[in-house]
Amino acid sequence: GKLKSTVTSLLSPFDPVVWDRRRALELFNFDYRLECYTPKEKRRYGYFTLPVLHRGELVGRIDAKAHRRQGIFEIISFHAEPQVRFGKQRTQDIRQAIARTAKWHGAQRVALGDIPAALAAEWGAGWEVG
Repeated sequence: GKLKSTVTSLLSPFDPVVWDRRRALELFNFDYRLECYTPKEKRRYGYFTLPVLHRGELVGRIDAKAHRRQGIFEIISFHAEPQVRFGKQRTQDIRQAIARTAKWHGAQRVALGDIPAALAAEWGAGWEVG
């Protein structure tokens, strides 16, 4: 049998899966670049985007900011890869990965900004972290 990935996570820009840009492109067809050193007007995805690994596939990137004093984990934007469709399981898995990351940052709430319409329809403006 084949091993099947069942995990969805937000990755650090320094995760070995993506820090070698050429490898991420060759293995996942995912062109990743940390844009914090890129002038704001030249950024494509955001200051410090977190790749979204869903069950062995890189499906997008999230530009997020933890507002620790306010207890809010803000999703500034979510850029899905062009081929990605959001079914029920994928939507639920990504929400859980965001919630885990928010909780790790000590946030009590996730606030959503510019996200794909399919996710906005399911998630609204955000949710409380349990």
